[in-house]
Amino acid sequence: MQITYLGHAGFCVETSQSIVVMDPWMSPTGAFDSGWFQFPCNHHLAALVQEKLQDTTKHRYLYISHEHKDHFDLPFLNSLAARDFTLIVPHYRRPAIRELLADYQCNGLIACHDRQEIPIAGGSVTLYLDDSELDRDSAILVTADGHSFLNMNDCKIHDRLPEIRQNAGDIDVFACQFSGATWHPTCYEYSEETYRRISRKKMMSKFEATAKAIEAVEPRMFLPSAGPAVFLDPLLSHLNFEEVNIFPRAPRFLSYLDKRLRRSHQAEIPDIMPGDVVDVATASLVQLAPDRVNEDNYESYMRAYIARYEGFFRTRRYVDAPGRSDLVLKRLQGELERKLDAFTLRERIDRILYVGLLDRPRKLLRVDFRGRYVDPVDTIDEKDNYYSMSAPSWEIERVLDGRLSWEDFSLTFRMRLSREPDVYQTLVHGFLIMESEDLNHFCARLLDLEASTERIIVEAQGCRYSVNRFCPHQGADLAQGWIEEDRYLVCARHGWRFDLLDGGQADTSPHTIEAIGLEDS
Repeated sequence: MQITYLGHAGFCVETSQSIVVMDPWMSPTGAFDSGWFQFPCNHHLAALVQEKLQDTTKHRYLYISHEHKDHFDLPFLNSLAARDFTLIVPHYRRPAIRELLADYQCNGLIACHDRQEIPIAGGSVTLYLDDSELDRDSAILVTADGHSFLNMNDCKIHDRLPEIRQNAGDIDVFACQFSGATWHPTCYEYSEETYRRISRKKMMSKFEATAKAIEAVEPRMFLPSAGPAVFLDPLLSHLNFEEVNIFPRAPRFLSYLDKRLRRSHQAEIPDIMPGDVVDVATASLVQLAPDRVNEDNYESYMRAYIARYEGFFRTRRYVDAPGRSDLVLKRLQGELERKLDAFTLRERIDRILYVGLLDRPRKLLRVDFRGRYVDPVDTIDEKDNYYSMSAPSWEIERVLDGRLSWEDFSLTFRMRLSREPDVYQTLVHGFLIMESEDLNHFCARLLDLEASTERIIVEAQGCRYSVNRFCPHQGADLAQGWIEEDRYLVCARHGWRFDLLDGGQADTSPHTIEAIGLEDS
């Protein structure tokens, strides 16, 4: 088995009889309305992918893990001239991927359920799905020629890794995400000090979760992947040069792992570049990438990368026609009203949500969840109990036209948000980033989590506590969590921390796992 790194979360796995291409993100226009771009640049490898998929001596498969456009690069898929391969996609409740690929001309499409094993020539692939509404991701295990590769990309199934490892046996190569990919705190109105503090905390939480994943899987080799992206739009390019944010580069992560895993695990962990090839049998890396980016040449590399796209972004400049933003705001009001009608748990939200246009700051929409209405207003009236989000009218218009989903919109990073108090609320987040047709399913899942009565016993500082087994955020199994600072139970998926000394209260949201101290018998 050989694995060629294609950049970001992309891999080409070659066995004696099969080729499996995973999440090839190659388009030179990036993803999320050209908000994100590949780092390092991998556009030159598009020809290699096409060549591999035309290798008639082997059976060929192309796997797409989920809907995010840095994994599901439909323009690149449409550019493939020869399509003598089989698509493998996850079977999510939401059929977006299956519908978009329904008419795709190839050898066929296999939609896999969670834990479903699919035979391929000389081996098999197994998919593991996280279909929790707010998250919709999958991981893939390829087994062939006596070797195995588990690619988790950015699928947050950390709590399931012990079970996967037990069922799959020894895993030779493991890959997963190590950097962030969210609008918090990136797009929030924070002071510089607060922004750095939150970013550093989230970065270290991600690093630790990945280190624990490596310990759970025990691979011979670990490949850091699925990030970070870079930002070439002049509106966003400052993010590339921040000293601390949630998009750390691989060398910083590898330095952390070198210290963190020195005594507990001996996996090979290379700094891999697009085009490099892993020989799985020997757990060795062949460095084929001609231009290698490191911390010494990073800034000059990025300045040149940004400069190459100056003309591209000049042609995308938005010209506002008279009255256009007013029309966008009116259409947005209708969309928010449709969402509100579909939102069965709206009465649980005691905050007001304000949504506005950055280029028309005096035009806002006030969403009253309990009152069940959306009204145009000029200012934010509440001082300490609201959420707000503003975005360019042209970006909102692309969502309303169906060119961007709400979730893709959230990853453009071209919006600004704030919340008072600064406490995360799952329901508000879901309302903002989900399509109206998905909100009922989202609410039903939260109610199912609340209805669960299963509990586990955890121990901290010599004391035992009975807690709810499943995280109230997205249902992760807290039995696979860990204890920090002798008081916090940490969820393995998203790093949520629950204070056992405060009844299991989450430290950044109103949620609780109802921790009850147990007396020793």
